[in-house]
Amino acid sequence: MSQPCFRWLIERAKQAWNDWRRRFRVYAEHCLESGFIPQTFGPIQALARYAAKLVIYIQLGRLRIIGKENLQRPGRLIFCPNHSSMFDAIVLYALFNRKESVRYMTAYEEMRGLYGIKAVVMGALGCFPVDRTKGKSVIEPAVEVLVNGQCLTIFPEGKISVTGVCQPVKKGAAIIATAAQERLGNNEQVGIVPMSICYHKRDVPTATKNFWQVGMKWRGGITVTVGKPLYINELKGLSVDEIMEQVRQFICQSIDTAELESLPEKKINAA
Repeated sequence: MSQPCFRWLIERAKQAWNDWRRRFRVYAEHCLESGFIPQTFGPIQALARYAAKLVIYIQLGRLRIIGKENLQRPGRLIFCPNHSSMFDAIVLYALFNRKESVRYMTAYEEMRGLYGIKAVVMGALGCFPVDRTKGKSVIEPAVEVLVNGQCLTIFPEGKISVTGVCQPVKKGAAIIATAAQERLGNNEQVGIVPMSICYHKRDVPTATKNFWQVGMKWRGGITVTVGKPLYINELKGLSVDEIMEQVRQFICQSIDTAELESLPEKKINAA
């Protein structure tokens, strides 16, 4: 190969690399914009699901699911679990295996880092960013997600409760579900699925830490309780606040029940 031709190839390769870096940087910035819906990638989702199950097995122990059939109920669903640990996202990712893809409303701060790689990868896994100071910016995109046939996961408490105690819930999930139902009419059902995640061994100081820092401090088993969907077209006359109050009551009651049922096992392990 002649020297001029070799130089030309080098220049083209550099140009292609620079163009790719520019497009990647622009896309990564979009992935951090509140309400932007990134592209998903099936193979990486499948791999992440297996990885999530492995993390649960090693760091949390036995996973018990009550009401598993409710994960596959028909309709455009919004799953609303409590939020008491960084493990919550891992647990949910291991549970969902629906034909319809599931999107996860995620604080944009959690998607920052690694020169944009984290945002792009989390976007490919199904996450989309929300700036909690600009909550309304995510309402319309979330409605579009449901209308387009996908499901949503929203932590209605908005942030982690490190003690595990139920916090007041926000009404965003009910607003989104109601708007999607109005747009779809009677063609499809839109529902909110209340869920509780109960860890039988908690370590409050590490509730917001990464998995390397947590180690085995939470390994004591976990119970996930999935309620029946609250279909919007069957809740006529209820306000969004009343709908979310039903969600909150289910979460609190389910956590109390799961904790009581785990007491004999805790005593055996302590002995």
